[in-house]
Amino acid sequence: MKNTELDIPAFAASQLSLLASELAAETSQTALLLSSHSPRTLSRAGLAVTNLALSSQRTGLGGKTVLELEQDSAVGGEGLDDHGIRVGDIVRVGQQPKGGEKKIEKKSMESRDAAGVVIKAGPKALQVALDKEGDEGDGFAGRLWV
Repeated sequence: MKNTELDIPAFAASQLSLLASELAAETSQTALLLSSHSPRTLSRAGLAVTNLALSSQRTGLGGKTVLELEQDSAVGGEGLDDHGIRVGDIVRVGQQPKGGEKKIEKKSMESRDAAGVVIKAGPKALQVALDKEGDEGDGFAGRLWV
């Protein structure tokens, strides 16, 4: 058996470049899905959760804002619809667009969206830690979607 040394810096550099290319591919795929499908279609496919309401907001570890999102009581139901969102997923939290809104209004809604990481995914609620330290999630009113 040959004793070969592993070049750790080269291995780490190759892993980082692979991770960067994977992130770029997933980001472009997600952007394509978001631009070509409605939230309702994404929800049916298990890629989004719609009709959420902000049930609580707190400060989490490292000063991050943690949002707890539950099913909107006006919609009914005891818990969240079936979805494929798991702990550790990077998500975008935003106001759910209404059916008759114009594209300009939808674009302004997208600018207020916040990105975060799912820290808890249960049958009744999702908890999301927002990425930006200064992002308080104050602009969220009405129905939300992830």
